[in-house]
Amino acid sequence: MYLAKFFHRPPGDDDRELLLIPGGHPMIIGIRMHGSAETQTEDFLREEFFDIGDAVVAYRCHAAELVTAGYMETTHTRYTRRHLLCYPEAKHEWQKGLDDLMLAALSAPLEEQTRRLAALEDTPAAREPLYLWLAAHRGIAASDDNERTIRFAEEARDTLASRRAGKTPHYAWSIAESDLEARIFEVLSWAQLRADDPMAALDAIEQAYRISPSQDRGVQRATILCDHFPERQEEAFDAAHKYAEHGGYEEITALPAYAAYVARCKRKPKSDAGWRWKTKKPATDADLHQAEQQLGATLPDDYRRFLTTFGQTELSVRLSDQSGELCFYRPSELARQRDNLFDFIAPTDKDPEKIAAYFRQEYGVSLRDLVPVAEPAQESRCLVIHLEQGDRFGWCFHWDHDDAWELEHPTPSFDAALEALTDGIKRRDTTLLSFLGVYID
Repeated sequence: MYLAKFFHRPPGDDDRELLLIPGGHPMIIGIRMHGSAETQTEDFLREEFFDIGDAVVAYRCHAAELVTAGYMETTHTRYTRRHLLCYPEAKHEWQKGLDDLMLAALSAPLEEQTRRLAALEDTPAAREPLYLWLAAHRGIAASDDNERTIRFAEEARDTLASRRAGKTPHYAWSIAESDLEARIFEVLSWAQLRADDPMAALDAIEQAYRISPSQDRGVQRATILCDHFPERQEEAFDAAHKYAEHGGYEEITALPAYAAYVARCKRKPKSDAGWRWKTKKPATDADLHQAEQQLGATLPDDYRRFLTTFGQTELSVRLSDQSGELCFYRPSELARQRDNLFDFIAPTDKDPEKIAAYFRQEYGVSLRDLVPVAEPAQESRCLVIHLEQGDRFGWCFHWDHDDAWELEHPTPSFDAALEALTDGIKRRDTTLLSFLGVYID
């Protein structure tokens, strides 16, 4: 996460960006914005801190200094070089108030967070998903009325989904929509645990992890599985086995059952298939109908069967010393994933028609009809299916963030794509395994 403020001082193009990067070693960077994106920017400020509280204080001071020097804070929130219009719009006071509330949530005492929340109650800020998440976040930290905390988190979740469906903008400062959504589900999971509803807590943290994987979310999911779902304990052990070196899994790896799990893994013969399906959440016919309406396309028969049999699930890869997961989306996520993929490959500052023509010529597919159906955990890759009617309807491909204009491993159907993956795991095919985030010599 980063937080960026932009400032403009007329006349001319003397524009500034003030960037706060939280984390283990918070940093403030001040950048001169010199008009066009082709022009290099210059740092006018760079400070590192050991404490986020000190960083927030300094960040507020630097912002105030720019205003005193005649700069106006603008509505821009994106961390990118850009050319401000001659008369950029000033940021609204309620938006500045939300920024201040976000800064307070990083380090301020709960009493100050409470005051800032109350000050925004009768402003447009109180209807924003960011405000609602911060209210729920403070509720968790303060151990407040848990029912109220759940209401805040659920309202944040529902408001964000509604704005997205209606293509209505929301204000979340510089926080990416996926980041904010994952944080909302994460705080909802904590609140549901306090409400003694582990099933709801697990569902929320699994959604958070799928939207934006992190070590902390993986640990929370694994802990819930160990504490409340003994029949799924091995899934928790799988995660601990893969990610324990990064910290957080100590209580799980200390369990006697985990030691037995590790011993079983080491005894696995090389002839073992190396894959299995995890928990299945089959979709209904109504789910598929809704997804097809959102997509404006028909789903292939084999993929429909998969969704009604498996639904949202994971293909788990378990070798003796490596592991990975291919996470399949629920039908309601498909339209959003399609839009995200298209927006990444064909951003607005490029020529979408030229890019679409390239995909048509090279692969015989419509770029706008490529739909991600699954992604390897914590990897910027996905399995996509082509939904345009015609010769390549239902074909599947592998796509990678690092080679955005390339489609690899074409297969003529979804069933064929699954067979190729599972067969590749069994054969220990290094190319297919690396697509899944499993790297072997």
